[in-house]
Amino acid sequence: MRTSLKQDNSEIPTLLKTLKNLFKSKGILYHDVAIALNVSETTIKRYLTGHSLTVDVLESLCKVVDLRLFDLLDLSREETGSDNAMISREIEEKLAEEPFLSSLLHLLSKGYSPSTLQRDFQIPEAEMNRYLTTLDRLGLIQLFPYNRIRLKVGRNFNVEKGGPLMRLARDALVYDFFEHFDVAATDWSFGYAKFSQASMERARALLAEFLAALEAIAERDKDLPMELAEWQSMFVMLHPVDIGALRTWKPGDKPKRA
Repeated sequence: MRTSLKQDNSEIPTLLKTLKNLFKSKGILYHDVAIALNVSETTIKRYLTGHSLTVDVLESLCKVVDLRLFDLLDLSREETGSDNAMISREIEEKLAEEPFLSSLLHLLSKGYSPSTLQRDFQIPEAEMNRYLTTLDRLGLIQLFPYNRIRLKVGRNFNVEKGGPLMRLARDALVYDFFEHFDVAATDWSFGYAKFSQASMERARALLAEFLAALEAIAERDKDLPMELAEWQSMFVMLHPVDIGALRTWKPGDKPKRA
Protein backbone atom coordinates (compact mmCIF):
# COMPACT_ATOMS: atom_id res chain seq x y z
CA MET A 1 0.00 0.00 0.00
CA ARG A 2 1.34 3.42 -0.94
CA THR A 3 1.14 5.96 1.86
CA SER A 4 0.61 9.60 1.02
CA LEU A 5 3.21 11.97 2.40
CA LYS A 6 1.93 14.27 5.13
CA GLN A 7 2.80 17.95 4.93
CA ASP A 8 2.46 18.71 8.63
CA ASN A 9 5.80 19.19 10.40
CA SER A 10 7.76 18.13 7.31
CA GLU A 11 9.80 19.62 4.50
CA ILE A 12 7.24 18.57 1.87
CA PRO A 13 5.81 22.10 1.26
CA THR A 14 9.34 23.45 0.79
CA LEU A 15 10.25 20.60 -1.57
CA LEU A 16 7.14 21.22 -3.67
CA LYS A 17 7.86 24.94 -3.81
CA THR A 18 11.38 24.19 -5.04
CA LEU A 19 10.00 21.80 -7.67
CA LYS A 20 7.55 24.41 -8.95
CA ASN A 21 10.34 26.99 -9.13
CA LEU A 22 12.46 24.53 -11.10
CA PHE A 23 9.65 23.88 -13.56
CA LYS A 24 9.21 27.64 -14.08
CA SER A 25 12.92 28.36 -14.47
CA LYS A 26 13.26 25.57 -17.05
CA GLY A 27 10.14 26.56 -18.96
CA ILE A 28 8.40 23.26 -18.12
CA LEU A 29 4.60 23.49 -18.07
CA TYR A 30 2.29 21.34 -15.94
CA HIS A 31 1.07 19.91 -19.25
CA ASP A 32 4.63 18.71 -19.96
CA VAL A 33 4.90 17.13 -16.51
CA ALA A 34 1.53 15.40 -17.00
CA ILE A 35 2.75 13.85 -20.25
CA ALA A 36 6.00 12.71 -18.60
CA LEU A 37 4.10 11.00 -15.76
CA ASN A 38 1.25 9.80 -17.98
CA VAL A 39 -1.42 11.39 -15.80
CA SER A 40 -3.80 14.34 -16.19
CA GLU A 41 -2.74 17.95 -15.67
CA THR A 42 -5.27 18.16 -12.82
CA THR A 43 -3.48 15.28 -11.09
CA ILE A 44 -0.15 17.10 -11.41
CA LYS A 45 -1.66 20.20 -9.81
CA ARG A 46 -2.94 18.04 -6.96
CA TYR A 47 0.50 16.48 -6.49
CA LEU A 48 2.15 19.91 -6.39
CA THR A 49 -0.23 21.05 -3.65
CA GLY A 50 0.59 17.92 -1.62
CA HIS A 51 -2.52 15.85 -2.34
CA SER A 52 -2.08 12.10 -3.01
CA LEU A 53 1.70 12.64 -2.94
CA THR A 54 3.85 9.56 -2.36
CA VAL A 55 7.59 9.01 -2.38
CA ASP A 56 7.29 7.33 -5.78
CA VAL A 57 5.38 10.30 -7.19
CA LEU A 58 7.89 12.75 -5.75
CA GLU A 59 10.76 10.80 -7.29
CA SER A 60 8.95 10.82 -10.65
CA LEU A 61 8.49 14.60 -10.43
CA CYS A 62 12.20 14.96 -9.70
CA LYS A 63 13.10 12.96 -12.82
CA VAL A 64 11.31 15.54 -14.97
CA VAL A 65 14.05 18.02 -14.01
CA ASP A 66 16.83 15.39 -13.98
CA LEU A 67 17.16 15.31 -10.20
CA ARG A 68 17.22 12.62 -7.55
CA LEU A 69 15.09 13.06 -4.43
CA PHE A 70 18.24 13.69 -2.39
CA ASP A 71 19.28 16.39 -4.87
CA LEU A 72 15.91 18.10 -4.48
CA LEU A 73 16.24 18.02 -0.69
CA ASP A 74 19.71 19.60 -0.84
CA LEU A 75 18.55 22.22 -3.33
CA SER A 76 15.49 23.05 -1.25
CA ARG A 77 17.57 23.57 1.88
CA GLU A 78 20.05 25.67 -0.09
CA GLU A 79 17.27 27.92 -1.44
CA THR A 80 15.63 28.28 1.96
CA GLY A 81 18.90 29.35 3.51
CA SER A 82 19.95 31.74 0.75
CA ASP A 83 16.75 33.45 -0.40
CA ASN A 84 17.88 36.77 1.07
CA ALA A 85 21.62 36.11 0.81
CA MET A 86 23.84 38.93 -0.40
CA ILE A 87 26.01 38.44 -3.46
CA SER A 88 29.62 39.52 -3.14
CA ARG A 89 30.97 42.97 -4.00
CA GLU A 90 33.25 41.38 -6.61
CA ILE A 91 30.30 39.73 -8.37
CA GLU A 92 28.32 42.98 -8.21
CA GLU A 93 31.14 44.84 -9.91
CA LYS A 94 31.27 42.28 -12.72
CA LEU A 95 27.50 42.44 -13.21
CA ALA A 96 27.55 46.25 -13.21
CA GLU A 97 29.86 46.16 -16.22
CA GLU A 98 26.96 44.68 -18.24
CA PRO A 99 23.66 46.37 -17.35
CA PHE A 100 21.52 44.02 -19.43
CA LEU A 101 23.17 40.97 -17.86
CA SER A 102 22.32 42.21 -14.37
CA SER A 103 18.72 42.82 -15.50
CA LEU A 104 18.50 39.26 -16.83
CA LEU A 105 19.70 37.89 -13.48
CA HIS A 106 17.05 39.94 -11.66
CA LEU A 107 14.30 38.64 -13.94
CA LEU A 108 15.52 35.05 -13.81
CA SER A 109 15.51 35.23 -10.01
CA LYS A 110 11.87 36.34 -10.16
CA GLY A 111 10.91 33.21 -12.08
CA TYR A 112 11.01 34.38 -15.72
CA SER A 113 12.31 31.60 -17.95
CA PRO A 114 15.30 32.09 -20.30
CA SER A 115 13.06 31.27 -23.28
CA THR A 116 10.52 33.95 -22.33
CA LEU A 117 13.22 36.61 -21.86
CA GLN A 118 14.93 35.61 -25.10
CA ARG A 119 11.63 35.97 -26.97
CA ASP A 120 10.58 39.25 -25.33
CA PHE A 121 13.90 41.00 -25.92
CA GLN A 122 14.58 39.31 -29.27
CA ILE A 123 17.98 38.02 -28.17
CA PRO A 124 19.87 35.89 -30.74
CA GLU A 125 20.64 32.34 -29.60
CA ALA A 126 24.41 32.86 -29.41
CA GLU A 127 24.03 36.06 -27.40
CA MET A 128 21.58 34.46 -24.96
CA ASN A 129 23.94 31.54 -24.49
CA ARG A 130 26.76 33.97 -23.71
CA TYR A 131 24.68 35.73 -21.05
CA LEU A 132 23.73 32.44 -19.40
CA THR A 133 27.27 31.10 -19.63
CA THR A 134 28.55 34.25 -17.93
CA LEU A 135 26.01 33.90 -15.10
CA ASP A 136 27.00 30.24 -14.75
CA ARG A 137 30.69 31.16 -14.59
CA LEU A 138 29.93 33.74 -11.88
CA GLY A 139 28.21 31.01 -9.85
CA LEU A 140 24.79 32.67 -10.01
CA ILE A 141 23.06 29.94 -12.02
CA GLN A 142 23.78 26.39 -13.10
CA LEU A 143 23.38 26.07 -16.85
CA PHE A 144 22.05 22.89 -18.46
CA PRO A 145 21.62 21.92 -22.13
CA TYR A 146 19.02 23.83 -24.16
CA ASN A 147 19.51 26.90 -21.95
CA ARG A 148 17.73 25.40 -18.99
CA ILE A 149 18.96 26.69 -15.67
CA ARG A 150 18.93 26.21 -11.92
CA LEU A 151 19.19 29.40 -9.91
CA LYS A 152 21.92 29.56 -7.29
CA VAL A 153 20.62 32.82 -5.83
CA GLY A 154 17.35 33.34 -4.01
CA ARG A 155 14.31 35.17 -5.32
CA ASN A 156 15.06 38.09 -3.01
CA PHE A 157 18.84 38.12 -3.06
CA ASN A 158 20.35 41.25 -1.55
CA VAL A 159 22.89 43.70 -2.96
CA GLU A 160 25.07 46.22 -1.18
CA LYS A 161 23.28 49.42 -0.21
CA GLY A 162 24.78 52.12 -2.43
CA GLY A 163 26.92 49.46 -4.12
CA PRO A 164 27.66 48.87 -7.81
CA LEU A 165 24.27 47.41 -8.73
CA MET A 166 22.25 50.03 -6.89
CA ARG A 167 24.27 52.78 -8.57
CA LEU A 168 23.72 51.06 -11.90
CA ALA A 169 19.96 50.94 -11.32
CA ARG A 170 19.95 54.65 -10.51
CA ASP A 171 22.05 55.68 -13.52
CA ALA A 172 20.53 53.33 -16.11
CA LEU A 173 16.88 53.22 -15.03
CA VAL A 174 15.79 55.63 -12.29
CA TYR A 175 17.16 58.81 -13.90
CA ASP A 176 15.44 57.87 -17.15
CA PHE A 177 12.27 57.10 -15.19
CA PHE A 178 12.00 60.74 -14.09
CA GLU A 179 13.48 62.23 -17.24
CA HIS A 180 10.48 60.92 -19.18
CA PHE A 181 7.94 61.38 -16.39
CA ASP A 182 4.54 62.32 -17.82
CA VAL A 183 2.51 64.37 -15.35
CA ALA A 184 -0.63 63.57 -17.37
CA ALA A 185 -0.20 59.82 -16.94
CA THR A 186 -2.77 58.06 -14.78
CA ASP A 187 -0.57 55.47 -13.06
CA TRP A 188 1.14 57.63 -10.47
CA SER A 189 0.31 59.33 -7.20
CA PHE A 190 2.07 61.53 -4.66
CA GLY A 191 1.65 62.40 -1.02
CA TYR A 192 3.51 63.29 2.14
CA ALA A 193 3.08 62.82 5.88
CA LYS A 194 5.02 63.08 9.12
CA PHE A 195 6.45 59.80 10.49
CA SER A 196 8.15 58.84 13.73
CA GLN A 197 11.00 56.32 13.51
CA ALA A 198 8.63 53.54 14.55
CA SER A 199 6.12 54.58 11.88
CA MET A 200 8.88 54.70 9.29
CA GLU A 201 9.67 51.06 10.00
CA ARG A 202 6.00 50.18 9.51
CA ALA A 203 5.92 52.20 6.28
CA ARG A 204 9.02 50.41 4.95
CA ALA A 205 7.41 47.05 5.71
CA LEU A 206 4.27 48.18 3.90
CA LEU A 207 6.29 49.18 0.82
CA ALA A 208 7.92 45.74 0.77
CA GLU A 209 4.50 44.10 0.98
CA PHE A 210 3.21 46.37 -1.81
CA LEU A 211 6.02 45.38 -4.18
CA ALA A 212 5.49 41.72 -3.31
CA ALA A 213 1.78 42.12 -4.11
CA LEU A 214 2.60 43.68 -7.49
CA GLU A 215 4.90 40.75 -8.28
CA ALA A 216 2.13 38.33 -7.31
CA ILE A 217 -0.27 40.08 -9.71
CA ALA A 218 2.33 39.85 -12.49
CA GLU A 219 2.94 36.15 -11.82
CA ARG A 220 0.13 34.97 -14.11
CA ASP A 221 1.42 37.11 -16.99
CA LYS A 222 5.04 35.95 -17.00
CA ASP A 223 4.82 33.88 -20.17
CA LEU A 224 2.46 36.09 -22.18
CA PRO A 225 3.82 37.33 -25.53
CA MET A 226 4.54 41.03 -26.02
CA GLU A 227 1.32 41.49 -28.00
CA LEU A 228 -0.65 40.75 -24.82
CA ALA A 229 1.55 42.29 -22.11
CA GLU A 230 4.21 44.98 -21.82
CA TRP A 231 7.06 45.51 -19.38
CA GLN A 232 6.35 48.12 -16.70
CA SER A 233 8.81 49.70 -14.27
CA MET A 234 8.01 50.15 -10.59
CA PHE A 235 9.71 52.72 -8.38
CA VAL A 236 8.65 53.27 -4.77
CA MET A 237 10.52 55.54 -2.39
CA LEU A 238 10.19 57.40 0.90
CA HIS A 239 12.23 60.61 0.89
CA PRO A 240 12.53 63.60 3.26
CA VAL A 241 10.81 66.75 1.99
CA ASP A 242 11.14 70.40 3.02
CA ILE A 243 7.52 71.52 2.83
CA GLY A 244 8.30 74.81 4.56
CA ALA A 245 10.52 75.81 1.62
CA LEU A 246 7.38 76.07 -0.51
CA ARG A 247 6.63 79.36 1.27
CA THR A 248 9.27 81.07 -0.89
CA TRP A 249 9.24 78.79 -3.95
CA LYS A 250 7.63 80.08 -7.14
CA PRO A 251 6.77 78.32 -10.42
CA GLY A 252 9.80 78.50 -12.66
CA ASP A 253 12.27 78.06 -9.80
CA LYS A 254 14.47 74.98 -9.73
CA PRO A 255 12.79 71.97 -8.07
CA LYS A 256 13.18 71.95 -4.31
CA ARG A 257 15.47 69.24 -2.92
CA ALA A 258 15.68 68.10 0.67
